Amino acid sequence: MNALSAEPVETAQRLAAIDIGTNSVRLIVVEVAEDGRYRMIDDEKEVTRLGRGLNETGNLQPDAMDQTVEVVARMREIAEGYGIVRVRAVGTSAVREARNRDEFVKLLEDRAGLTPEVITAEEEARLAFLSVSHAFDLRPFGAAAVVDIGGGSTEVVLTAGGVIEQIGTLPIGAVRLTEQLESGTEPLEVRLKGLRRSISRMIKAGLGKPDVKPQIMFGTGGTFTALANLSFQKNSIAPQGDTHPFTLRGYEIKRSEIRHIFRWLSAMPVRERARIPGLSPDRAEIIVAGIAIIERLMKYLGVNTLRVHDRGIRDGLILETIQEMVPRAEPVGALPADRARTARQFAAACKYDEPHSEHVARLTLSIFDQLVEALDAPSAPWAQSEARELLHVAAILHDIGYYINYARHHKHSYHLIMHSDLPGFTHRELELVANIARYHRRARPKRKHMNFVKLNAEERGLVKALVAILRLADGLDRAHSQFVQSVRVEVKSATAWFFVAAETDPVVDIWGASRKSRLFERVFGLDCRFEWEAVAGTGSAPARASGPRPRASASEESP
Repeated sequence: MNALSAEPVETAQRLAAIDIGTNSVRLIVVEVAEDGRYRMIDDEKEVTRLGRGLNETGNLQPDAMDQTVEVVARMREIAEGYGIVRVRAVGTSAVREARNRDEFVKLLEDRAGLTPEVITAEEEARLAFLSVSHAFDLRPFGAAAVVDIGGGSTEVVLTAGGVIEQIGTLPIGAVRLTEQLESGTEPLEVRLKGLRRSISRMIKAGLGKPDVKPQIMFGTGGTFTALANLSFQKNSIAPQGDTHPFTLRGYEIKRSEIRHIFRWLSAMPVRERARIPGLSPDRAEIIVAGIAIIERLMKYLGVNTLRVHDRGIRDGLILETIQEMVPRAEPVGALPADRARTARQFAAACKYDEPHSEHVARLTLSIFDQLVEALDAPSAPWAQSEARELLHVAAILHDIGYYINYARHHKHSYHLIMHSDLPGFTHRELELVANIARYHRRARPKRKHMNFVKLNAEERGLVKALVAILRLADGLDRAHSQFVQSVRVEVKSATAWFFVAAETDPVVDIWGASRKSRLFERVFGLDCRFEWEAVAGTGSAPARASGPRPRASASEESP
């Protein structure tokens, strides 16, 4: 899916994005049509090595800062010459890690007239993913990895069916590892082996054991495009006229060829590498370390095919800005129907169990509304309309983690929601929804869980109350059969009675709700009791109160 527009319309606007990286500064200027499509009108890059020496000193060097500021100022002038309406500049690994980053930012403000956004590694990964997913349809691949290698860090996004499951940030980059390689005194072969072992250790520490098993890797950044150019040359793909017969975008390379290129380049002095057609002199010094990262990542993830993307963070910035500027075909506002529709579209992309999820959502809202009235608690934080809407969305999305696997699907639901970037939701709202969905089964919310402890005290209380309701509703469809037609809630003294309407005795569903009721009892200070109410006209079986609630099994109490 290429985002090039045809002839620009009269209302076209021009945007610019500047990526201030560890190794280089890059500018992109685009013209955006009324429908949101765009075409590139300028693309500049200049190597400044802003991050050189950072690993050793912890600071950006004065000469590197001066040179980078000068380049950024010049790029801003170029962009303004095109009549842009907005320019966004971001600082990545080197800027965010430097102890003297405030000094550098002040220099940019004073001398270049720009205040950069110092983005997190996770945001960097998300922008790279946005660019790749805009250029390629990731859904047919099932699982895929999107990798962005910079000078100081590497970001890895693991996706399933086009949605983000995991983001890993690794403190390894082409410049940083080159400095490490050059600092040793052992023979080159020994240093290269040590470098590869070090990369493998950091990948394992940063990614753990992923549940997603990618079939293909998509790579963004200068290392990947340089690798593709080298592959062109080594495979004797001759130019036709002034262009290659293939474009870099989508060019595929096998891991076996990448290993061969790594061995070939690592045996050469830098001066000799700089003379290789297709490899720019400024890339020659750091290319070996960059390719080592690619090869080690492919081995760790079990991926055999790399597909190169010729854009990256700058493109992601442009796409994000366009999303803010161009109205959506179906506006997503604050109305519940709109946000529920957005959630359902995302759930459908994750191939959710629609009958079960929608049934649980209906039961959840029914219990919520009746509790607000029964407890006379309209002013309680959990009883507000915003909380009701977030609970509704979480109920719709609670099982989407099945898309990854069953065993830990509640945790996968959390990650999928957190990385979804659902239109119409703030980051805080997504974090609350993700936590509510994450705790619909197994362990209750605990302070030792990083996703939960990140919330403030009020948010933790809100999540506990809403999760308590969702767990009951989910238990009432334990068999995923939608056998329970409705539930009536009454609060008498210190007991919450749940009268469960079904045609015949819903033994399994009452058992499912009963074993998940402990959190509800703790949060609301009420004992839970369940009774079957036969649906009118289906029989005369008497209402049956649940017996003593069974102790929660390990499957509900373990993390």
